[in-house]
Amino acid sequence: MAHVMPDLFKIHVGGGSETAAKTVLTARGHQVITDEPKERGGTDLHATPLETMLSSFLGCTNVITSYVAGLMKIKLTDMQFELTGHFDTRGVFGKAEVRKPFPKIELRVILTTDATDEQIAQLRDTVAEKCPVSVILREAGCDIVESWERA
Repeated sequence: MAHVMPDLFKIHVGGGSETAAKTVLTARGHQVITDEPKERGGTDLHATPLETMLSSFLGCTNVITSYVAGLMKIKLTDMQFELTGHFDTRGVFGKAEVRKPFPKIELRVILTTDATDEQIAQLRDTVAEKCPVSVILREAGCDIVESWERA
């Protein structure tokens, strides 16, 4: 029997600053660490907070794509992802007021699937509407340029 999610679900993450560049957090008993490259005072042993956020977008895309493909009766045997976030650093460094830190995100999804081109387009559009991270990024003004293709 499938687990039914409540309408409002709380997600708790807690932790603290280990250094000015390294943050150690816990989510459901799992450790999440963010860091910075050495040139920005970090140890470069972990992904940065922004890399982690973009990775979350890909992770969420994976989960929601699998879910929607199941609803659409599409067989997915593999998914690969590539993402490039265009980060406008001017806001961080006080050079300009930046309302969209990521004005553009390029997303490439490569599917091993039996889906038709029309089904892939419908899958892409539905995932854009249902993936919470996608919705957050789009609502923040990110232009997400997507390419969904067959392997």
